[in-house]
Amino acid sequence: MSDLTVIKNAFANLCRGGAVALSMLLLPPFLARILTKDTYGTWLLILQLSAYVSLLDLGIQTVIGRFVAHYNELGDIKKRDSIVSSAVAMLTGSATIALVGIALLAWQLPQLFKDMPANLQQDAQLALLCVGSSLAVSLPLTTFGAVFLGLQRYDIPAWIIGSTKILAGVLIVLVAQSTHSIVVMGVVFAATNIAAGLWQYLAFRKMAVGYRVSPTLVSKKSLGEVLESCLAISVSSLGLLIVGGLDTTVIGFFDYKSVSYYALAATLTNFVFGVASSILNTVIPVASSVGARNEPAKLGELLISTTRYSVIVLIATNLPLLLLSKTIMTFWVGADYANNTDRLFEWLIAGNFVRQIGSPYFTIAIGCGEHRKIILSPLIEAVINLIVSVTLTSKIGASGVAIGTLVGGFASVGLHYFYNLPRTQKIFIANRNDLIAVVVKPIAIVVVPIVSLFFVYKYAIAEQNLLIYTSVSAILTLMSWAGLWKYVLTDEDRALVLSSFQRLVLRRKPQN
Repeated sequence: MSDLTVIKNAFANLCRGGAVALSMLLLPPFLARILTKDTYGTWLLILQLSAYVSLLDLGIQTVIGRFVAHYNELGDIKKRDSIVSSAVAMLTGSATIALVGIALLAWQLPQLFKDMPANLQQDAQLALLCVGSSLAVSLPLTTFGAVFLGLQRYDIPAWIIGSTKILAGVLIVLVAQSTHSIVVMGVVFAATNIAAGLWQYLAFRKMAVGYRVSPTLVSKKSLGEVLESCLAISVSSLGLLIVGGLDTTVIGFFDYKSVSYYALAATLTNFVFGVASSILNTVIPVASSVGARNEPAKLGELLISTTRYSVIVLIATNLPLLLLSKTIMTFWVGADYANNTDRLFEWLIAGNFVRQIGSPYFTIAIGCGEHRKIILSPLIEAVINLIVSVTLTSKIGASGVAIGTLVGGFASVGLHYFYNLPRTQKIFIANRNDLIAVVVKPIAIVVVPIVSLFFVYKYAIAEQNLLIYTSVSAILTLMSWAGLWKYVLTDEDRALVLSSFQRLVLRRKPQN
């Protein structure tokens, strides 16, 4: 597979993640001003609770992309179609379980969150039923979009998901302005979500030529293969649920008044980390193809290069968020939210940055079929995160959850490097210090000096004019980018960036 294909897929995934995240970013400025703080916090809690349905996805979307790439590489069409058909059957069962779970959760909602205002309880129950049920019904339909990932056609699901999310965001703002009802907002969310699933199915029927999906192709062997491959991802999803999916729920239980503050801070950080994750996910089919050819040394090279680029992207996207967070929040949702989320941002960015360092290894291990070796670390991270989060949140409020993310992130990276990697036979690295170097070098050269200067300025000056604060932060941001470009990227990296920019953004061939 050519570098340009990988870049195009990364760009498509970036557009998809960007469109989804853009809808997330455009909603808060309107909803935070249209709805009361309690109503908005309740809506955010509903979205968080509904997201639990994604756990029943079992990671099948990622697995299907890998299987399609793998069996296409081997030319085994019959096995490929059996895998896809079995995945649809599994997710249909998951959808049934999810519908029952959402109904029970909606029924017990007032008992679980006793500090929720009484006038919002019934509306919250109905909205949860709408949003959660639509996510459940869409589960089997997502399989068809996953097939395109294995075909290296990331642009198709990117267009479908991106456009429907933007449409949903616009409609939700309009109905919020006219009705102030989270129930109507839930209905709009449900309708657009189901439409996205049906659109993926229709695109599959039209464009995936030669594919057959039928109940008759479902087999025990294929079900077993999919389930086995999903095990590590399911465990990871459970870990992610505890790490990032229970945060708002824990805060709602212990500190309900801070739900909207924390959720907004998490939305902004998740947007930036989602950009990096969208780019990273494109290496799964690549790892699957290399794994099928049994080339451990090449997978080791892929891990080092992917980790290096991942850290660079994380720094380039997260340092500006850290430096300009107060300015961004002030203009985004107002000074009150900015003042109450400032410290949350610092902990959240640090925690998510640390845990994302291990994502390239985790992603490639899944792609090459070494998923069995990485089951333990997500569980340990999740347990550590949950214990720290609950303990601290009960004592210091919402910041406790963010600190829990940081502590769990260090545990995750340590387990990947010291426990999982030495046992992963399909990934060979002659000198593991090379992997450490690609992480430490950009952090030492760029992050440490820039962040040190920022915190000295931020906490040494009691009274800070927002304009001066923004100017200093912008200068430090430009310095960080310049440092990455000059001292971290190689000549080949810079040439590739410029070439990709000309091809994908300017739509012209680079000059030789």
